[in-house]
Amino acid sequence: MKKLTDGSLIVFTLTIFSCISLSPAEQVIQKNKAPDWVSAGKPVKASQIPKKDYPYLARWVEENAKSSGDYVIDLFKRHQVVIVGEFHPIKEHKDFIIELIPRLYHEAGVRCIGWEFSRHTDNERLEKLVTAPEFNREVALEFARDQLGHEWNSKEHWDFIERIWHFNKNLKPEQEKMRFVGLDMDVDMCQFFIVSKTKGEDSPEFQEILTEILKRDKTMAKQVEKEIIEKGQKGLVFVGRCHDFTHYEFPPHINAGRDIMGNLLYKKFGDRVFQVWLDDGRLAPINKVMVLRGYKKVGFNLYASPFANILSAPNWDAPEVPLSKIARGYVYLGPRSSLHKNTPIKGFVTDEMFKRYKRYYQIDFGRTFKDAKDVDRYLQAHRFPEP
Repeated sequence: MKKLTDGSLIVFTLTIFSCISLSPAEQVIQKNKAPDWVSAGKPVKASQIPKKDYPYLARWVEENAKSSGDYVIDLFKRHQVVIVGEFHPIKEHKDFIIELIPRLYHEAGVRCIGWEFSRHTDNERLEKLVTAPEFNREVALEFARDQLGHEWNSKEHWDFIERIWHFNKNLKPEQEKMRFVGLDMDVDMCQFFIVSKTKGEDSPEFQEILTEILKRDKTMAKQVEKEIIEKGQKGLVFVGRCHDFTHYEFPPHINAGRDIMGNLLYKKFGDRVFQVWLDDGRLAPINKVMVLRGYKKVGFNLYASPFANILSAPNWDAPEVPLSKIARGYVYLGPRSSLHKNTPIKGFVTDEMFKRYKRYYQIDFGRTFKDAKDVDRYLQAHRFPEP
C-alpha cells in the first residue's frame, strides 16, 4: 500500500466526507451523535458500519485517546501487571516497548519485564546478561539460539537483552536494577513440531507431547505470579497474541481448548492485571478512523470505546466475538504500510545447531537443507513474513 502524502491525505479525507452525502449542518449533528449500534451496545460486523458513522468515531478518539507511550505508562497507576500482546513478525511492536523502558522504570515504577521468549529455567543466565559489568553480545546470541524452536532469528526480540543491560548499566549504584525474566516452560519445542508433523493425533506420542504443550500458558501464568505479583512489584509482560487475552477463553474445539495465560491471571487477580493489544493494521474500522486523524499514534481503553462491540476473530479458526473480549487496551502504531517485518540475524544458525536440529528443520519447513548456511538463508527469507 502506498503511503499518503499530506496533500493526498487531505483529498482522501474530503472524499470520505463527501461520500457521506450529508449537508454541513447534518454532518455536525452526525459527528456528535452516537450511532445506534454504539448506543445499544449491539455486536456489529466491521463491514456493516456505515460511512456516516466515522466522523463520530474519529471525534471519540480525538477526545479520549492519549499518545501511545503516555497511554501505556498511565495504565500502571491502576494496574500492577500490564500484559502487552504483540504480533511476532512486526518490528515496531518490539521497538515500541524497548523505547519505553526508561519511562516504565522512572515514571510507571516498573521493576520487572517478563517475556515469552526464554525459559524460566534459564532466568539465572538471563539475569547475568542484563546485570553484567560489560555486555557480551556473543553470550547473548548463544542464549538466544538455545531458546524456543532454535530458529527465532529476530534481531528485535533479542535487542531486549542488550537494551535492558544498557539501562541497568546507567542506573546509579543505589538504584534497583530492572529485572528481566523468561516465562516459558522447559520443553523441547523442536520435538513437539517433529511429533506433530509425523505422528497421528491419536498416537500415544502425539497425545503425550500435546499434554505437555497444553501446560504452557499455566506455566507462564505461574511465573508472572511468582516473579512479579508475589514480589509486590509492577511488571510489564510481553507475549505473543493469544497468550494475552484476559477476557476470552478458547472453546474446546479451538487450540484443544487450552488455557490462556492472561485469562488465568485475570481470573485470580482481577483488575490488578490488564491487557493491551498492539495493532497490526488489520482492524478496518479503526484504520479508517486513523486515516481521518492523520495516523497519529495513540492508545485508549478499547473495552470502554465505541469499538468495543465490533466483531473480530481472536484466532484464524475461531468464531468472531466482540473486540472487548480479545483486547481491553489498544495501541495504534501507524498504518500497515508503515509497519515492517523483523530484522533477521545473519549467521544465527550454527553448524552445531544444524547437526542437532537438522531433522527438525527439514520436517518443519518441508524441504531438505545441505548445511547450516542453507538453513540460515532460508530463515532470513521466510522466518518472519511482511506484515
